[in-house]
Amino acid sequence: MKDHGSLYRKCVVYIFPALALMLALYAKETSEAARDAIYLCLDVVIPSLFPFFVLSRLTVPFLKSFSCPRHLRRLIQGLTGLPCYVLPAIVLGYLSGYPTGAKLARDMLDEGFLDSSQASRVIAIANNCSPLFIIGTVGAGLFRSIRIGFILLAVHWVSGLLAALALNLLLKKRRSQANAGTVVFQGSRIENKNNRGIAALIPGAIEDAAVLSLKVSGYIVLFAVLSELMHKTGFFSLVANALSAILPGSLAGNTISALLRGIMEIASGSSAIALTVNSPVIVQLSLVSFICGFAGFSVHTQVMGIMKGTKSRYGVFLLGKALHGIIACILTIAVLKLLPVSLAASGFRPAITGIPPDFRIFTIMTLIMALLASPYENGGRIRHPDKS
Repeated sequence: MKDHGSLYRKCVVYIFPALALMLALYAKETSEAARDAIYLCLDVVIPSLFPFFVLSRLTVPFLKSFSCPRHLRRLIQGLTGLPCYVLPAIVLGYLSGYPTGAKLARDMLDEGFLDSSQASRVIAIANNCSPLFIIGTVGAGLFRSIRIGFILLAVHWVSGLLAALALNLLLKKRRSQANAGTVVFQGSRIENKNNRGIAALIPGAIEDAAVLSLKVSGYIVLFAVLSELMHKTGFFSLVANALSAILPGSLAGNTISALLRGIMEIASGSSAIALTVNSPVIVQLSLVSFICGFAGFSVHTQVMGIMKGTKSRYGVFLLGKALHGIIACILTIAVLKLLPVSLAASGFRPAITGIPPDFRIFTIMTLIMALLASPYENGGRIRHPDKS
């Protein structure tokens, strides 16, 4: 064990200077990647996620009052192996995109609704790709067909439910037997928090959403730079050519390279796959469907960063997203075989992001105001984090 630790430290000592050197050699390309990622965060990511982060913090403390019909309760528990009150979290996770599901799971864990094992399954089930990204960016933007966007979205949602069922079956033997008593066990804690009322939760919810938006943006910028650096240094091409030579009847090297980029980061990977003109459309769409389900390691780090310190298991999340990606890929092939689509049906090329640059100033000012709002709750008195 000591030898492994010593080897790890030695590798880190050499790896980081090497990365710094490569960043210097490809300063222009990596700077452009970082700039584009920052603009993406200001134009799309923060405006779309910030309201859902606030809504998550305001909604979760009151989930104790959530009730549903008995047949729906049995369906949820049979499908996911989780209590029925996770349904709003799953719905919001499907509608809002990555990584809102992790924020909901963390809030539910903090409120005492879930234990770490249940939270591990929630982050695997409730984290899904944004409908706006699949329909707007992938469908209308990359493949110039809104119809394709809706087909991929339907596949993404159905495969997510099937992946949840598969994950539940795989983890069934290790499932906690105390699901029904979770709320009772933590009841006093939940009741005390609910007594504060929604007005008392608003300042903290806004501040948490602002901080989390900045953290998510940091992960996006980092992985955009790393992805561009690995592309420029030929790392993706090297691995892709090796896999193409080893695996008989495999995909072309540039297609595998684009797929590897998507496994690292969704947006750049989807764009790279759409540009592989030597691949059939059905292959392109199935690979895009896979990386949207798998989420990419950029999203994985965002999710586990949100869940840090909760004892949630990354292995469960990784298994859930791998199942989601594989099922989505297979379903996409099956659907497109039964329902052929034509890319030539759409003759326009819509912009992927049509938000004016001036909107970035509004986004920045909103974040600043959100960070300043929370310390002055309770009638202008500074809030101390160690006091309720």
